Amino acid sequence: MRISRLLKIVALVLVLAGATTGLRAPLRLLRHYVVARFNEPTNLLPLEGNPRIRFQESARACAGRVAALLSSALVRVEKEQGRPFARIPTIGVYASLQDYARASGLEEPTISGVSRSGYVLLSPTLCGDETDRLEGVLVHELSHSHIFGWRTSLFASRPPSWFTEGLATLVSGGAGAEGAKQSMAARAMAKGYAIVVEDRGIWRDFSSIRFQIEPPPELFEGDAWSGRQSLAYREAAMFVDWLRRGDPQAFSRLVGRIENNEPFKRSFFEIYDADSSQLWREFLSGFSG
Repeated sequence: MRISRLLKIVALVLVLAGATTGLRAPLRLLRHYVVARFNEPTNLLPLEGNPRIRFQESARACAGRVAALLSSALVRVEKEQGRPFARIPTIGVYASLQDYARASGLEEPTISGVSRSGYVLLSPTLCGDETDRLEGVLVHELSHSHIFGWRTSLFASRPPSWFTEGLATLVSGGAGAEGAKQSMAARAMAKGYAIVVEDRGIWRDFSSIRFQIEPPPELFEGDAWSGRQSLAYREAAMFVDWLRRGDPQAFSRLVGRIENNEPFKRSFFEIYDADSSQLWREFLSGFSG
């Protein structure tokens, strides 16, 4: 029996079992992973002159735009994060939202970009309705790829989402947080709508950045889900920026230790002589009242 067929059978059995054993959430992630593995961007066409960029035929023009941006985006991430890429990722450029969603490992077409398993995948919307976001989202996802490209241990604890998303948002100039300007985030934090800063990370959970008080939907214009994400990413980026500006050398050491598979909690405490929640409270004190 071919391995691919065996994987499909195993995934089907596990998903069916999950319906009766209460393991639906982890089994859903497993199903997404298996679907993604059968839709790798390496199956797409290579771009002439830059085979690291793969594309669907109808996205050829978009792939050309990505190629024009890629070199400067890589340099930007390496400069901001302090070392070269361990492995430069393959970039997948899609014309079909459905194919993109399957390949992303999330099966969620509304997310504009995803970094996973040495790949950066870009939604068709980035050369359509969201064309002005293409460069920023590319840099944002490359930031993630840089961090996790160095983390070679499968058993290393995942750094918290507020840190990885805050760093990626900061490095990309705000990509992912376009719906929440700094002034809005400052007002939100003053009212208690501040994220919860923790030392642990949750694998592949985009809602793992929690709020101390959940912001009401009317706080956002338009879609409340994307507004909530923008606010969480903006607050995280502002805190990461505060840490970096306060002691650039300490911050650089923290990023290096995270990329070397060292635990976030221990690394943060040994560098700052305080845990992240302590410094978060200090940061928040500037927005009280």
